Amino acid sequence: MRVVPASVMFALVSACGSGTLLKDDLKSAGDIADACEEYADQVETETVTVTFPATTDACPWGEGENDDPASGVFTARVEQERSLDVPDDAVICDLDFDFSGLVPGEVQVMVYDDHFLFTFNDIVLAGSYGPGVAAFAEDDGLHLYDWGAIRGWEYHADEDYDPYCVGSDSGDADCDIPDTEIEGPISLSYSEDVVTALSLGAIEDDRYDFGFVTMGDDNAETDCMHETFGFTVEVPYLVAE
Repeated sequence: MRVVPASVMFALVSACGSGTLLKDDLKSAGDIADACEEYADQVETETVTVTFPATTDACPWGEGENDDPASGVFTARVEQERSLDVPDDAVICDLDFDFSGLVPGEVQVMVYDDHFLFTFNDIVLAGSYGPGVAAFAEDDGLHLYDWGAIRGWEYHADEDYDPYCVGSDSGDADCDIPDTEIEGPISLSYSEDVVTALSLGAIEDDRYDFGFVTMGDDNAETDCMHETFGFTVEVPYLVAE
């Protein structure tokens, strides 16, 4: 899943013909792509591991815009966030995601309760409860996570639902998401087109924030809990001045 950057905010210029890279003036997609190609021998690549540790405490009902417990309704959530640690002097050329798991060649297995959302810069990449994702506002066809839009949703009344995976409707994604409260394999795979759309916005905004949200209704023993979820991101970049 390689990405060809389009519009970005980082810029590169060649100073006085010295080959020194400056993050100053150039703003076009072609400039950044050309620079990464021209200085390919200076590109460094770092593989970053992103991990959302297992949550073991119940939903914090009544705290931080969470409601009191109520059966069958999204009343509370726990939000975890992890950001890519990109150096200040780094000019990102690409992002290559591997959501298959933390151990190469092994399918990731997890269990969650009751439902979860996985986001990148607030864009919902995957969710166990598709109808709830549809309640979120869209930006260029991408749903943006908003707790207020789903809080109070009577999800137990909907017994026939599908999980959500961005791009799956167009055949640009292949996601394997286990049912709620059942331990099973989870694997998320997106086409180059989907990853390009996600990555370009991230590079342009200089924001690389992943989120994992677990939600529940009233079960103090298990709601808002999940096992460890993680993945890797390969980040090729140039060092600029």
